[in-house]
Amino acid sequence: AAGAGVKAPGVLATPKVRNLAKLQGVDLNAVAGSGAMGRVLEADVLGAAAGSVAAPAAAAAAPTAAAAKGAAAAVPVRPVIRPGEDKVIEITDAVGKGMVKSMNEALKMPTMALGEEIDMTAMIALQKALKGSSEKAYGTKVTITSFMVKAISLALSEHPKINSKFGPGDANPPYYTVVGSHNISIAIDTDYGLVVPNIKDCANLSVIEIQNEIMRLAKDAKANKLKVNDIMGGTITLSNIGVIGTKDPRPIPFGGQSVIGASGRTMTLPRYNAKGELEPRQIMMIRWVADHRHLDGAGLARFSNSFKKYMEEPGEWLLALR
Repeated sequence: AAGAGVKAPGVLATPKVRNLAKLQGVDLNAVAGSGAMGRVLEADVLGAAAGSVAAPAAAAAAPTAAAAKGAAAAVPVRPVIRPGEDKVIEITDAVGKGMVKSMNEALKMPTMALGEEIDMTAMIALQKALKGSSEKAYGTKVTITSFMVKAISLALSEHPKINSKFGPGDANPPYYTVVGSHNISIAIDTDYGLVVPNIKDCANLSVIEIQNEIMRLAKDAKANKLKVNDIMGGTITLSNIGVIGTKDPRPIPFGGQSVIGASGRTMTLPRYNAKGELEPRQIMMIRWVADHRHLDGAGLARFSNSFKKYMEEPGEWLLALR
């Protein structure tokens, strides 16, 4: 047998080794065979393949290490995403300036908040049942908002202190005024911004009359034609923000009012009935925020309970309405 050190002319390799070299990307002409007559073996091909990978890796190791040291000390460069130029927007319109002023004043008021879950199933069924007949008889479709406004008024009749305004902060002694008229403000979203006109004397208005007033105020608000009397004199506010979309809002009292309520969207959720059975119910969250200088949690909770009673049990209205 010929010695391993004597190389035969050409490249000696079996078809299996040649195929392996092809798969590994190894040039057999550059491989020194360790077999008889310089035959290239599988181990030679694998060794050559490993060496071709290791060599570049070793060559790259030094600069990579050096770069790592530099990167550790360098501040990472992040691209600045600027879709457009920054703009300073001056608030010059009356609605915007009024909101800035009222919110700045509201920040001076210490507040507390109570949340409640309202089962709207029966009320929604009633509203749907009356929608057609109210339009036929009175020319307007009653909405849930009009029922909510009237329910607030009924609850205020039971808890008049909620319908109050605290006096000037520097008054000595401090005082608050319980307002006799239920002037309930409603938040209306317009192209000109958020406006909050009020429905005067809701205690002496029917649900249909309240609905007609809501429609008038909404129409004038969107046309930017609200009068000063429409804006001034509100005693409590309802923000039905859920019609736009949110679950559990937290509003801020404003305009000297002591209480504001904000309702979330109505959701179909499972609830237990009196028999302990699960059934789908129409659930709405409402949150009341009040001036904590003269209103306490117990009083606000009792008011909230009355509102809940009127919204969940429409039959109670027959007992309360004059």
